[in-house]
Amino acid sequence: MKLTDRIKGAAQILFGYDAVKNTRRRRSRGLEPLRSEEIELNSVDRARLISTLMNFKRNNPVVKAISRMKKADVIGNGIVPQPQTLDDNFSEDITRLWTHWATECEVTGTMDFTAVQKEIIDSTLFQGDIGILKTRGGKLQLIEGQRIGNAWDKVQWTENNPDKNGVVVNKAGRPVLYKVGERLNGSLQNVRDIPARDMLLYYKRIRPSQWRGVPELASCVNALQDVDEYEDIEMISAKVAASLSAVVKRENHSQFEIVDRIAADEQDTTGRLQRFEPGQFHYLEPGESVETISANGRPNVDGIDWCMYRLRQVGAAIGVPVEMILATIGATSFSASQGLVLLYQGAIEEEQRAFIPTLNKIYKWRIQKWLLNGELEMPSESKFPYGFDPFKVRWQPPAFRWINRAQQVQADAKYLQMGAQSLDDIASQFGYTAESVLRRKAQNIVVAKRLAEEYGLDNYLALFNQFNVNASANFADILDPDLTPEAQAQPAAAKETTS
Repeated sequence: MKLTDRIKGAAQILFGYDAVKNTRRRRSRGLEPLRSEEIELNSVDRARLISTLMNFKRNNPVVKAISRMKKADVIGNGIVPQPQTLDDNFSEDITRLWTHWATECEVTGTMDFTAVQKEIIDSTLFQGDIGILKTRGGKLQLIEGQRIGNAWDKVQWTENNPDKNGVVVNKAGRPVLYKVGERLNGSLQNVRDIPARDMLLYYKRIRPSQWRGVPELASCVNALQDVDEYEDIEMISAKVAASLSAVVKRENHSQFEIVDRIAADEQDTTGRLQRFEPGQFHYLEPGESVETISANGRPNVDGIDWCMYRLRQVGAAIGVPVEMILATIGATSFSASQGLVLLYQGAIEEEQRAFIPTLNKIYKWRIQKWLLNGELEMPSESKFPYGFDPFKVRWQPPAFRWINRAQQVQADAKYLQMGAQSLDDIASQFGYTAESVLRRKAQNIVVAKRLAEEYGLDNYLALFNQFNVNASANFADILDPDLTPEAQAQPAAAKETTS
């Protein structure tokens, strides 16, 4: 063995990670520089990516379904705050003020707080991030991610610049300013600075040193485009296969030269194009023959599996199984369907948990506003010597429903008895709160009492049909108390006395 061969063999042993080795098929692996996300997705590329994704949202049914499902399952009827302060009166005042504010919390007056939450969640799919401006009037203003950045003549491309594509940070990396403009004819203009204390930027972080969000569907663009293009090709093939097209072949080439000189508007009548009407005979000229055009077995039925594979990759990237996107979950077994629901549920609950810190900041901002203008009054410090936290809150997200409704009801009842779940957790599955359920139940009882009195019923409970249909007792105990072992063991005199 030559010395050079020994050196190569030793080098292969020393450098043990195959992931960094370049081969004939993987020549560029590891050669790209390590750069920040603001450089990898600069302002120009960001605008192009958002434009592509918004076009998918408008015209692609799969992307439309993903957007709808995220809004419906992450937010649903809204993630509702439940104050957890030590003073019940103070908590009730917060609930009353929040309920009134949430009905018209946005500056345009066209969205309530539930709609605001849905737009925030939806923005991470297509724009990567969204600004939540806390206005002086106490309302929220949503600023799309495409409006955050620099004007074209002031675009920054260096990594050591504190302006991170519209987010100005200090030396520690903390945002101090946001640059917000208006999109006019596609370009960002009239950019102004907004202090970071007045605006929240919601996005999903993929690395610690990141100040702008990357659209979640960025890694799925090629897969979605492949499926779109494949569907177009197969649709053309299906249309060709469904139609009968014929070509007349001639041996006399000079006739084609004459036909080519005919005006375009006369081609259908005197030229090469003709219509074959059903039930008619067409006589060909000498030297002519007819051949039909076929699609050669198209469309390809195996292409469905390929499209499903590509869409499964899209679903894996965003946490939504393809069976949920295409509504084909019932095509598998019951156990497999439950597994898919649990997988999807885990992804949705993780997104809800990631959203709650932003909701906490909005909640704290509103409580401070109400305290400053006197609509809320802090309780006396003497009642809480160890301190009082006016911002303590619990957020109730919408819960999932099981596939088997009967099992769900039994499990909910057991969890409620054990204390592992609250009535809020159960009521949230139907879009309600525990208070609204109990309040409605109390109203039903009042109505039942009134109707029982009106119709002369002895007990209003008869209207609820609350009769026991089973009993845990000996059959003899139910029929005759004297037949019980305890009664039979007593003397006859004792039985008479008892009677």
